Amino acid sequence: MPLNSQQLAAYREQGFLHLPAYLHADVVAGVRREARQVFIRQLESRGLLPQINPTGREIDDGMARLFTENLPVFMNCGKQAQHLVSLHRLGLDERLLDLARQVGVEWPNICTRPVLYFNSPRLAKSEVYWRVFPHQDWRSMQGSLDSVVIWVPLIDLPPELGPLEVVPGSHLDGLVTSEVVDNFGKVDESYLRDKEFESLPVSAGDVVMFSSFLVHRSGTNSSPDIRWSCHFRYNNLAEATFVERGYPHPYVYKPMEELLTTGFPVQPQVSAVFRKAA
Repeated sequence: MPLNSQQLAAYREQGFLHLPAYLHADVVAGVRREARQVFIRQLESRGLLPQINPTGREIDDGMARLFTENLPVFMNCGKQAQHLVSLHRLGLDERLLDLARQVGVEWPNICTRPVLYFNSPRLAKSEVYWRVFPHQDWRSMQGSLDSVVIWVPLIDLPPELGPLEVVPGSHLDGLVTSEVVDNFGKVDESYLRDKEFESLPVSAGDVVMFSSFLVHRSGTNSSPDIRWSCHFRYNNLAEATFVERGYPHPYVYKPMEELLTTGFPVQPQVSAVFRKAA
């Protein structure tokens, strides 16, 4: 979908674009459905869901119970949800890559793994897990100067669900954060004194693309519902300063060395898998 001259000018001046109904609602609904199914499998195995056709609210309540009663399993579900094929497929969707190219990201490259969010005060150990303070994504990305973030709501996000809030034009001020707090480049308080945030209520299928330098934060989810969204980050491998700096990459991925389930697996369990397959 080509951007018109007004949209391109708005992106350069404001640092973001809100594109209603840019993706088919079924696509984003599929990502959310699969993510919820990760939790549902665990909820069912622990008797935390009605056995027949649980409602959305019953699933949300079950997730809250799992968070309270078995935090390690809840966290493992959240980690597995970050690796869903449907989520990664969306991040590679040509429609999203084309958006990045149209605003100047000549050679889009995945900056880091996609992130799927399921935010609610009921599912948070601290505030940052459901409402993130004002921040800039470039501080943690440290990539190309024209890098972009594409944020996709997986459900309708009216004001009461706390949609994204942005400071229009703040990308032009460059880097205004000096520290990373809880993995986010926290914006210096002195910068925020005369700034106003704009809330961006969105619907499932909308897309919000913004500069990695845009100052933004989470809105306040004042409802009992879970705020489902995801985002993707892209650098430009052709951007001159990124090339000159030798393509720095600040993310560290490595496996834990210890066995996470003591004594597992034993040989009969492994061989049974292959006998069953035959």
